[in-house]
Amino acid sequence: MALKTGKVRKNITISREAERKLKELAEKEKKSQSAVIEELINQVYKKTEKKKKLEALKRIKERRKYFEGIDPDITIQKIKEQMGSEL
Repeated sequence: MALKTGKVRKNITISREAERKLKELAEKEKKSQSAVIEELINQVYKKTEKKKKLEALKRIKERRKYFEGIDPDITIQKIKEQMGSEL
């Protein structure tokens, strides 16, 4: 059920220990439990996105040897011209 605030109501089940920690965090931070959960989700999401980007960068770095010696300014048109002159 979407509320006017753009928020969505979710019904979740957590352990009693997680509930205790959530209440404690909310009290310490002077925030609602929903706000604490949303912040934690955003933190974990950012962390996983950063990890995904770092893994992609690692793959690029590993594959760069395949592109050594290739002119970075070459275009498809130039390649076609070169191929046409070789035929």
